[in-house]
Amino acid sequence: SIGIPKFMASPELIKEDGIGVLTLNSPSKRNSLTVQDMLLIRLLLEDQDHSDIVALIITGKGKVFCAGADFADIVSITGKPSKGNKSLSNDMSELCDTIQQFPLPTICAFNGNAYGGGVELACACDFRISKLDLEIIVPPAKLGIHYHLDGIKRFLAIFGLKTTRELLLLARKKCGEELNKIGFLDQIVEEGGNVLETAKSFAKQFFDLSPTAVSGMKLTINDIEMLSEKNSIIAERIQKCLESHDFQEGLKSVMEKRSPKFRT
Repeated sequence: SIGIPKFMASPELIKEDGIGVLTLNSPSKRNSLTVQDMLLIRLLLEDQDHSDIVALIITGKGKVFCAGADFADIVSITGKPSKGNKSLSNDMSELCDTIQQFPLPTICAFNGNAYGGGVELACACDFRISKLDLEIIVPPAKLGIHYHLDGIKRFLAIFGLKTTRELLLLARKKCGEELNKIGFLDQIVEEGGNVLETAKSFAKQFFDLSPTAVSGMKLTINDIEMLSEKNSIIAERIQKCLESHDFQEGLKSVMEKRSPKFRT
């Protein structure tokens, strides 16, 4: 195990009673993640012994679960102009890969809404628990960004074609009732209930199950889900967006707090 750096408002991993809880800890910025945050989470999950827990819960502090990538790091997250298949991946993609490849069951406990990469982070988990007032939005079409390959695979696996198209191509908001109907949520918490405590109770199911079988099947399911596609073609599409006027206009519109003008 290597030393884990600590930063102000860093994500925190606490283990108690055989269950791990990873908390996104920047409520003032809606738990958006910097590149540094993403690296820290990966270190917490990859470089520690987790034989003392049966499952991992991911949640956030405050009223938003996760707003995706910190806008200050958005250019780094989406990837700078590059050649070949390097455009296919970025820091958010690698973080979600780490969560999806974590050998124990993972449970997303929505403490609030999710946006952009925060939705993908939830999709990278094995199970999702929320109240019905949940809202999610994935806005790359408003920023001129082609969402990365593995993220789209995760959306397709969890949402199916119709909802993935609506989320990505229309940047359409989805609410808890609809998300529950399409199977996005594994358990609903009634109004007044505690999502984190419900997630902990859900995680206790794994105490009675074979850790070897559960871990092996979890990883096999994810391997099948993320089968590779024609990566070079998709990389070209992503790169085209990163080098486009649309991408620059999308970023500029956010900084200037106005609607983007992709067509003149």
